[in-house]
Amino acid sequence: MSAKLKLINLEYLNEISNGNTDFIIDLIDMFFEQIPEYQITLSDLYDKKDWINLGKLAHKAKSAILMVGMKGLADDLKKLEENAKEGININEYHEIIVKFVRESDLAIEELKEVRKNYN
Repeated sequence: MSAKLKLINLEYLNEISNGNTDFIIDLIDMFFEQIPEYQITLSDLYDKKDWINLGKLAHKAKSAILMVGMKGLADDLKKLEENAKEGININEYHEIIVKFVRESDLAIEELKEVRKNYN
């Protein structure tokens, strides 16, 4: 591995794939597809104050983030999910979304390096 991974931890990905390279590639590619979509939609739902759907999408995003071992960010998304479903602590939503966008962008960059090793 050329680059030192700072945010992602591929242990879980390797575990669930049983070392199946094709499966790992599929999961990484799915991450590349889903995350930018989640970033945009979380922001849109926040702007619309659609807390219920914000909570649902935070749940989906959390699953994708956990897959690449970003436990801290997954914990933040879980908090967003639970709070949004109840419409509480609204003042914290934006900060979590901004963190999600920033850290998931960095994770995508790291995964691009990882992905090169599977070609």
